[in-house]
Amino acid sequence: MKRFLLVVVAIVGAGACDKPSTEDCRLAIANMQLQLGTEAVGKNSDIEGEVRRCKGGSTREAVACAIKASSLAELKACDFRAAKKK
Repeated sequence: MKRFLLVVVAIVGAGACDKPSTEDCRLAIANMQLQLGTEAVGKNSDIEGEVRRCKGGSTREAVACAIKASSLAELKACDFRAAKKK
């Protein structure tokens, strides 16, 4: 049983290595709000659902790109909201 759990943890851990951190998702969302001009609309607690969605469905590369984006065109080029490719 212990070996089975170890294998499951190893597989889950290996699959999650491309996921962004919570803080990176918050930074990316804050920058997206800034670029869209909506930073004053919501409060920090209002973005927690978006942070969870970011962590579950985004890659580190897309989030890093969204953090660095300084215009809407750069933000759109990040594929931050793109569907996962299979």
